[in-house]
Amino acid sequence: MKKTTYLFALVLIGILLTGYLLRAESTGWYLWHNYISPNTKSSELHLANYTASIDAKPLPGLDDASGLTYHSPSNTLFTVLNQEPKIVQLSTDGEILNTIEVVGVKDMEGITHVHGNQFIIVEESKNRLILVEIDENKKKIDASQQPQLTLSIDLTDRNKNFEGITWDESNNRILVVKEKNPKQLLEIKGFVNGNGSPNNRNISIQDLTPIYPFLNSMRDLASITVDDETGHLVLLSEESKLVKEYTREGKAVSAMLLWKGFHGLSKAVPQAEGITIGPDKKIYIISEPNLLYVFKPN
Repeated sequence: MKKTTYLFALVLIGILLTGYLLRAESTGWYLWHNYISPNTKSSELHLANYTASIDAKPLPGLDDASGLTYHSPSNTLFTVLNQEPKIVQLSTDGEILNTIEVVGVKDMEGITHVHGNQFIIVEESKNRLILVEIDENKKKIDASQQPQLTLSIDLTDRNKNFEGITWDESNNRILVVKEKNPKQLLEIKGFVNGNGSPNNRNISIQDLTPIYPFLNSMRDLASITVDDETGHLVLLSEESKLVKEYTREGKAVSAMLLWKGFHGLSKAVPQAEGITIGPDKKIYIISEPNLLYVFKPN
């Protein structure tokens, strides 16, 4: 009996380990949200229908790109480098347009466009948000001289803190995701106004994690963006290689797998670090080692 129990335990461990290595839970959630769940009709983006139009385009000369945002006034993308602190402006097809040195920060992990030339960058090691202004002539920014907000939330593991950020224009709020241990989705109001000007009055912070129970289906939270038309959230998991769409009420309604053979990918996305949506509903993803992906709806 003991031998049988022992063998059964080994088989079970083997199945669970294999499932973990193959990310079986990602496939399960992908099938559920796209083809089984009754919430699918609530989807706006229908992520299952997206196909890669740019598949793993190299971004030469960049190291450790992390975070991504779309800048509507210039129709360009912005990302940050977390080893050598820089902000990089890219065309929507991945050409490097401008590089800006940032002093006074370490480990930048996220960036979001707020209004005009106003952006917010995230420093993961300190859970710090910094408001910066970027124009086409900018070559250097001293972050220590900019409006900033530091949140003393679980600084025990400085490499698993604020990982992604987005500006939710319709709700006049910042949304930040904490990578893991634990995963969190936070809403911050009052740091900036809708016109991008600093506020720092009546700042409020709310943990939205309980409203989004399906966050637990993702191994980590690498980045976040918002579909401005509907207010739906789109979250990116690097470890699960999964993108998921959520309604305002917290329901997961569609998903996209970042695996070889899915959505026109020739290879799996190696380390997805940033995601953003353009006005034409195209989805842009940046990954390490510094590759750009563009997915368009069919």
